[in-house]
Formats: sequence, C-alpha cells, structure tokens
Amino acid sequence: MEDNFKELLKGYRVEIDKIDKGLVDLLNQRAIIVAKIKKLKEQHNMPLYDAKREEGLMNSIVAYNKGPLFNDNIIQIFESILRNVQILEKDETL
Repeated sequence: MEDNFKELLKGYRVEIDKIDKGLVDLLNQRAIIVAKIKKLKEQHNMPLYDAKREEGLMNSIVAYNKGPLFNDNIIQIFESILRNVQILEKDETL
C-alpha cells in the first residue's frame, strides 16, 4: 500500500514538473512577443499600456477558464504576469 502511494505521488510530481517547465517556456515565449510589440509601439509613438486590451484579455481568460481554478485565481495569476511584463517593458535593453 505504501509503495503504491509513493509511486503515485512520484508520478504526479513528474507530471507537475513537466507542466511547470512548459509554463516557463510559454511565459518566456510571451515575453519575447511583448518585446517585439514594445519595439513596434515605440516606432509608431504609441503608448505601451492599453487598458482596453488588458480588459479584453481578462474577459477572455475568464471565458477560457473551465476550472477547477476559480476565475478570481486566474485573474490574479494574469495580473501578476502583466505586472512582470510591465517591468520587462521598462528594460531599455529590449
């Protein structure tokens, strides 16, 4: 019984590690695209922040969410992503 528990736990942790790696890869891919958007907006003298875009994004992610995370949880996660992207956008080396 104990061995079965340990094996199941180990297997679930392997799955989580793979998902975490995928999330990191996707977040970095997103950051690369954000850097491209930053350059494009700068070339066209556009502000980096777009409140309507952010509102639309939040509406979309809530619509995509099928649980088990609550919509508020998903929104908090994306707010954190956006805050970190804003820090990245301030980096003059991008």
